Amino acid sequence: MGAGSPRRNNVGNDSQTADPDGLFAMHEAPTDWLDHSARTHPGTTALSDEGESLDYATLREEAGSVAAALADAGVGIGDPVGLDLPAGVPHAVALHGAILAGSVVQSMPPSGREGVDVEPGTIFLDEAQVERARSRREAWPSFTRHAALPLTRVLSSGTSGAPKPVLLTAGNHLWSALGSALNLGVERDDSWLCCLPLNHVGGLTILLRSAIYGTAAVIHPGFDLDRVAAALEDGEATIVSLVPTQLVRLLDAGAAVEEPRLLLIGGGPVSAEVLEEALGRGATVVQTYGLTEACSQVCTLGPSEAETRIGSAGRPLPGTDVRIADDEILVRGPTVAPAALADDGWLHTGDLGRLDGEGYLWVEGRRDDLIVSGGENVRPHRVEAALLAHPGVAEVAVAGREDREWGQVVTAFVVAADGLGSEELIAHARSRLAPHEVPKTIEFVPELPRTGSGKVLRRLLV
Repeated sequence: MGAGSPRRNNVGNDSQTADPDGLFAMHEAPTDWLDHSARTHPGTTALSDEGESLDYATLREEAGSVAAALADAGVGIGDPVGLDLPAGVPHAVALHGAILAGSVVQSMPPSGREGVDVEPGTIFLDEAQVERARSRREAWPSFTRHAALPLTRVLSSGTSGAPKPVLLTAGNHLWSALGSALNLGVERDDSWLCCLPLNHVGGLTILLRSAIYGTAAVIHPGFDLDRVAAALEDGEATIVSLVPTQLVRLLDAGAAVEEPRLLLIGGGPVSAEVLEEALGRGATVVQTYGLTEACSQVCTLGPSEAETRIGSAGRPLPGTDVRIADDEILVRGPTVAPAALADDGWLHTGDLGRLDGEGYLWVEGRRDDLIVSGGENVRPHRVEAALLAHPGVAEVAVAGREDREWGQVVTAFVVAADGLGSEELIAHARSRLAPHEVPKTIEFVPELPRTGSGKVLRRLLV
């Protein structure tokens, strides 16, 4: 951490430093989550990973020590702090400590901070610094933020371009956690397994909502098939967040997907066949649609709807509004980052979809991914769903390749079993798709390029 003069007088509920207009009384967003959980459930497990476990009383104490160390380094309210340490208990302690200090927190990717868009003047915490701070056992007061004050700076997934920084406020995170709780429910013994990157919103929000609920977060450093399968078998987690590829790998490995009370699947399309297989094996698997600018979940199926709404992302979470304009999904509500709102008051997601008569969202890909071939619109997700229905196809991504005659031609990039040929797959596609949707070209690849959060990078395919 950098040097500087301590600014402890800037932190605390009696401070007006970050509230010059005196709006706390009207717009407080409680961020003293650890205080509440440490008071009400001090012995409840808050965090665990392979080699360490902390209860809420200990987590609160160690996070306070990190906050004190940050203040000694000159970090004050609103200052940027980067977490440059691997996923695990120390990372989560640093996250909560930086929140207690009133800073704006950004996690670094596993590859480190090099080349990452960070705020000028960011103070970085690494693993050695956090371990030294944790041993201090120094008390530190909580800081309650105005709902509109930034809490985290999160980079978007970067599927359609370079990742963009998104400032999410205290209110965004609180409303996201409450909306998820009202939809999925919270049980006293819940433990949410996080094998998603902590520098993306899907992983980060697991840590924060668990602290808000006073339940456990189980942190894995990444998706290791054997370790996740063992966690399911042992009952280590009651909720697991996965991207579709991870679910497929668990199913192929015969993992005990029926053991958790919920499997939450997001980050991209998942075929009906995969969902039906998981449901047939006793899993409660629910799809979700979300994005960084809306603090993760926007729509999510409820557990009771898993078998009756296969393929839908569910209805909007409480407090969130969704509408469709020119086929594009628009979102507004208290989970949306203020800077992401357009002049009309809506977040224009760039995603395509439709709402059925009962308000359930069906996601149909991204506007940027739309292929125009010979004047006909082709939505890649339809082609991908058709190809994934072939038993020899493990993964597929469809993109438009520039073509002099057609403008773009539909091209499928397929991870498939040995022996599957392009003629067989095109014949299969013809039986399920309109003529203009059938791929002109099939390219077999060993794997698909993906972001750290598991989303396919189509722009790298053509």
